[in-house]
Amino acid sequence: MGMKGMTDNLSSAGRARQADRRVLTCLPFVKIFAIALKGMRIRMWRALLGISGIVLAVSFLTYILCSDGLLRGAAARGSEDLVTRLTQEGVIGQTDAVNQRVQTFWIAGLATLISFVGIVNAMLMSVTERFREIGTMKCLGALNRFVLRLFLIESALEGAVGTAAGVLLGLAIAYGEGLTLYGGETWALFPANRFLTVLAGCFVGGVLLTVLGALYPARRASKMSPVAALRTEV
Repeated sequence: MGMKGMTDNLSSAGRARQADRRVLTCLPFVKIFAIALKGMRIRMWRALLGISGIVLAVSFLTYILCSDGLLRGAAARGSEDLVTRLTQEGVIGQTDAVNQRVQTFWIAGLATLISFVGIVNAMLMSVTERFREIGTMKCLGALNRFVLRLFLIESALEGAVGTAAGVLLGLAIAYGEGLTLYGGETWALFPANRFLTVLAGCFVGGVLLTVLGALYPARRASKMSPVAALRTEV
């Protein structure tokens, strides 16, 4: 009787582990999304730290592109009085158009690189502090693709929130500066189609940059063995 009861208990435990494995490996995307969202709420301060880095990088990039667009618009479509004043103040030059374009390109590229490095660092820290959680999920039967999807969804959520806030902040700074330089003509200097293209490009680029930055740490987390994750001291 004792041996039979022990066998029954082992069988029940095995069936329970198999059930947990089926749950973790067959979860739909919506459920994984809900788990990622709940995890972000639990780690609110860590998520806000990562989002703030994205906000700063994207706002800088948006400011550079919008400010450059306003300057080009002032030179091409500004009134004669405005162009004369900006030329006298040195804001618009006669021979530095190419240099200005190259400078804008390099500044935007530097902002993109800084954003990418910051995002990778933030995601690596996020993975490191969650080794035990990853080990627990692996013990319950989570496959590599489940862990990978979970981290990528979290990074995409942080990227979407941080990028949206960064675009709005950079836009506000650029137009605030534009009002002091160009006055009431500011709103007519940047064509609507190019304006929307810049904003859409910054948003999509910021989210993609976040997901790409999280790809390596997410893959690293997904390939961890349960024993190594649970034995890690954080």
